Amino acid sequence: MKSMKKSLLLGMLAWRRKLRAGDRIADTEAQLGRERRSRALAERALAETHRTLCRLVQQQDQVREAERTRIARDIHDDLGQNLLALKIELSLLHGRTRGAYPLLNDMVCRMLGNLDLSIKSLRGVINDLRPALLEDGLRSAMEWQLSEFSRLNGIRHVLEADAEAFRAIPGKEVDATLFRILQESLSNVVRHAQASEVRVAFRRKGDQLALTVEDNGLGMVEEAAHRGCGLSGIGERVKVLGGHFMIASQAGAGTRLSLTIPLNRALAAH
Repeated sequence: MKSMKKSLLLGMLAWRRKLRAGDRIADTEAQLGRERRSRALAERALAETHRTLCRLVQQQDQVREAERTRIARDIHDDLGQNLLALKIELSLLHGRTRGAYPLLNDMVCRMLGNLDLSIKSLRGVINDLRPALLEDGLRSAMEWQLSEFSRLNGIRHVLEADAEAFRAIPGKEVDATLFRILQESLSNVVRHAQASEVRVAFRRKGDQLALTVEDNGLGMVEEAAHRGCGLSGIGERVKVLGGHFMIASQAGAGTRLSLTIPLNRALAAH
């Protein structure tokens, strides 16, 4: 009888332990379920925040390009026309003083030379704000930018580009974005790299565009690769287009900036 009571008691204790274990498992599963739902909500909120930030960056970029275009147009129509009128008047004065007033003629000649330099600088500012060659396509603008880069800084350049890559670009706004990325990349080379050569590659790989800017300069330390505002700006522009941006660099072995942009995402972004 005692053994039966003991067995019954042990059975009840085992059942209670099992019941409590089941309750703990159920509580744990319920807690995991709540955490999964919270994590899913957080991931959706993060994705929506990312989309909102991308839209804001895109709008900011569009406003910036529109403002560049407006400033370039105003400079051309106002200051450019005034300088042109001044050049015409000085040219007439130069012709009238030739022979009769040699000293004044020489002074006017020097003024015309300085005015020509000012007009040339003004055209450079206008092209920097909104390259007229972008109207002829990204290839012309890239070739001009690289030619000016080499002329002004004495750094050789090599451009390797596929015609298919230029034909595949969705629109002018993407043209402008890629041009600004190249412009900022070359500016970084001038400021930091101390390079003697830059190689630029622009290719289409399936449904993606790939742009690479590589120099043979000093390279950069890891911290510097994430600290520069210019590099951050490039990363933001690429992110808006749904692409990926990478930096590979070694001290003394140059720096390689590479990005890929999916054509369908770039078209949707603009």
